[in-house]
Amino acid sequence: MLFKMKNLYSIFMIMIMMSAITSCGYTMRGSLNLPPSLEKISVYSATYSELVNSINSTIINSGITATSSNNKDLYRIVILSEKLNRRQLSMNITGRVNEYELIYEVRYEINSPKQKNLSDSIILYRDYSFDENNVMGNSDREDDIHKEMISTASTLIFNKLRALAN
Repeated sequence: MLFKMKNLYSIFMIMIMMSAITSCGYTMRGSLNLPPSLEKISVYSATYSELVNSINSTIINSGITATSSNNKDLYRIVILSEKLNRRQLSMNITGRVNEYELIYEVRYEINSPKQKNLSDSIILYRDYSFDENNVMGNSDREDDIHKEMISTASTLIFNKLRALAN
């Protein structure tokens, strides 16, 4: 009898804890509460863009259908322009470059079906040390930083879309 009471007490406590956690709005990391209007999203760029691929990936991983449709009844992300610039940050005593800074700028527009269009831009800065004895390594490092900047921009644009849709 005592064992049965402990078992019922345990089940009761688990149910109370679960209801407390869900009532405070807790959700598992990575799960998104998306409005029903975001069932299908169109992503467009006039030129080939790794950013469009990254945004499409983010959209698909969130359980949303990605399309390149021009339908005005859908939320649309339009990449207007993107630029990657590199500039020297510091030089050594012999006049050779020690550090570079990468500047990634994206101009985009979010078209919503019922509201006015939102135009915005993102500028990301990253720097890295340059080793003149390892030119191939520097090139790989720059490519990795550029990919990370694209991923960050993709996440920022998707979060802006989510905020606009709510």
